[in-house]
Amino acid sequence: MATPATSPRHLAVIGGGLSGALVVVHLLRLAPAGTRITLIERNPPVGRGVAYGTECGDHLLNVPAARMSAFADDPQHFFRWVEERVGRPGYPTQVAPDDFLPRHIYGDYIAAVFVEARAKAPDTVRFDNVTGELVDIEERPEGNVRLTLADARTLDADRVVLALGLLPGEYPIRRSMPFFHGRRYVHVPWQSEVLEGIGKDQDVLIVGAGLTANDIIVQLDRLGHRGTVHALSRRGLRPRAHCPGIPPHAPFLKADALPATIREMLHLLRAEVRKGGDWRAVIDSVRPFSHALWQGFSWEERARFMRHARPFWDVHRHRIAPQVAEEIERLTIDGRVKFYAGRLQSLRETTSGAEAVFRRRGTADLVTLNVAKVINCTGPRTDYSKYQHPLYINLLARGLIDHDPLALGLHATSAGQVYRYRNGLSNWLYAIGAPLKGVLWESTAAPEIRVQARQLAERLLA
Repeated sequence: MATPATSPRHLAVIGGGLSGALVVVHLLRLAPAGTRITLIERNPPVGRGVAYGTECGDHLLNVPAARMSAFADDPQHFFRWVEERVGRPGYPTQVAPDDFLPRHIYGDYIAAVFVEARAKAPDTVRFDNVTGELVDIEERPEGNVRLTLADARTLDADRVVLALGLLPGEYPIRRSMPFFHGRRYVHVPWQSEVLEGIGKDQDVLIVGAGLTANDIIVQLDRLGHRGTVHALSRRGLRPRAHCPGIPPHAPFLKADALPATIREMLHLLRAEVRKGGDWRAVIDSVRPFSHALWQGFSWEERARFMRHARPFWDVHRHRIAPQVAEEIERLTIDGRVKFYAGRLQSLRETTSGAEAVFRRRGTADLVTLNVAKVINCTGPRTDYSKYQHPLYINLLARGLIDHDPLALGLHATSAGQVYRYRNGLSNWLYAIGAPLKGVLWESTAAPEIRVQARQLAERLLA
């Protein structure tokens, strides 16, 4: 078993999206002389990842600019950064704190924060930026670990951070189908070629109706698409819209008396909304307590939340920018977007496209759609034990990771320290962001990531 030195000399961060970039930024700021830091990212540039790698100017942040700083102790940092660039190509001519800005601007911002941290790092701290894909980690007799890349390159490290972001989604029908390997199906909706091959008057089926589905709908409209977009989800729920200018709601939860059941939490939430004020502000007032709430629930209560409350919580908690909501509503009224509640029954290729059959929710009625393409927007999967990537396969085979009891992420502590499979805590492997969803729940948005990144950097150097 690897037992790194008390003061680690080589820290490896795997993944260069928001999480990995911010961990490195804090390590470069805090690391003592002699520390070596390596960032491994398969798809540069650093700082963008899936969320902020889009080039579409109509893909907007779903959090106002004033709340998207990379640093919790400097909440206006992002807003000031944008203010300094107003009027530049690709940037707005003016900006306000409540604006929902294009995601590519935030990608520019995180990349700039990363570059600045590298420039200001002392010469006594070595940084290596490696382009490649990690496929294995092996514990070494010397007390460190060996990392192997897909091209057979290796490097040794004392501690490793998994900052790999969200996994691709599950298949929309849980059985093997030739359709999934054909040109009429898109499994990863974040790819640049996702909309290729769709005629302007052809229909499209989106499986899912959440944030990513809204991105695809808006992008299709901007490209001049005039066919019908069909959006199918299990319950037919859609993300609600933000409403700028709403005053904050005074916290109604007490840190020393948080509800211990989902039923009690929802009762308190509904009661608070009935008292008056906007429901959005009431939900937002819960956010500072989200980690403590989730950790206070038993795994049985967490499972109950997943079965009964999660879909409704998600559409109220993860809201979309007002202008996006207005655009979706306009397209819906015009009949160019249609939302359905139901479950897919079959998918097959035809001579002109794809045939999709779904059953309407609560009925035996079957509906057939003929479309040019089927795009999977069902959201990321969370069960790392079923994701067929060489890195996870090897880590599982070596017993170095395990999923949490609900398979929402990796089994880890709230501080990101990863549990081995039936063998206690690892003393060298850590995770940040999406893999901690099972232990923290709120663990994928920038306001949470920035706090995790700072705390994890301090822990790695402790």
